[in-house]
Amino acid sequence: MAVNPMQRRARLSFLIGFLVALIIMGAVAVFLLMQVKNTKAQLGEIEALQKSYVVASRDLKSGEEVNFDEDFTTATVRTNVNQAEVISADDWEYVNKDGDVVTKLDDKGAEKKKTLTMKIDVPAGTIVTKNMVNDVENERTDTTRIQEYNMIVLPSQLVNGDYIDIRLSLPNGQDYIVLSKKLVVGTNVQSLWLELTEEEILTLNNAIVESYTISGSKLYAIQYVEAGLQNASIPNYTVSGDVLTLINTDPNITEEARKNLWAKYIADNRTKYFEPALDPNRESQPSLVSSGNSSEIESVRSARQEFVESLEGSEDVGYTR
Repeated sequence: MAVNPMQRRARLSFLIGFLVALIIMGAVAVFLLMQVKNTKAQLGEIEALQKSYVVASRDLKSGEEVNFDEDFTTATVRTNVNQAEVISADDWEYVNKDGDVVTKLDDKGAEKKKTLTMKIDVPAGTIVTKNMVNDVENERTDTTRIQEYNMIVLPSQLVNGDYIDIRLSLPNGQDYIVLSKKLVVGTNVQSLWLELTEEEILTLNNAIVESYTISGSKLYAIQYVEAGLQNASIPNYTVSGDVLTLINTDPNITEEARKNLWAKYIADNRTKYFEPALDPNRESQPSLVSSGNSSEIESVRSARQEFVESLEGSEDVGYTR
């Protein structure tokens, strides 16, 4: 039976439309399959990043001593941080040169753990990595001792755990860094406790004597803004020749420390820049400098008295051992 041209064209148009629809449907199906595949891959990547990590259980402050069992917890976190970089209980263990865990005892015979402090402020819930904590004992030597000082002018809002520089200011405008980035072990209205090595003790004692000798001078502490991120200042105060002689004969001071102190003594040319201020025959410094220092010190001490009283009973002030 012959098909007229109109029917043929209609049938051909139908077939073409049907094929186009099939092609479009196939393309849509392929697109949807690719989308599903990509979504599954993304979900897999997300799931791979969601692991159990050690996080801070509370807000932790820079310089604060932390305990693994008390200050940290585990949480499922989405991150690409390497697990090997995150702190663990092993970081509080002592190990020997072969990497084996060893037991150390304190003076009461109890097992001793490492003392770790925070380098930076960390909010609760944040992953804590090994480079965020500081091993205090690694900074200690056999001559490290806790020293109390009450002649250093303290910042009005200094608290335990702060890091400070101790500086000596002279009435002629010179200002020297005596000790840098020392942890405040304890503090109250007038006193602070520091862990110092033998050479640091002698250096600070020298600065104390000279602060008493030079009218209008001031020995004071100054806080770091963010101790965990800021590098220590470079001390530029040089001890006197007499103290340097003592240091050179002190068996408690390492040879390296002696060499460094002697090199600084030579390089700083102390006799040219510092000792003229110690000359008893020099012209008197303007009384305005001395009276100004006294007024400033009294104002700071008064403000500190109020600040410390407001913190009485907290861990921010006081020293117990």
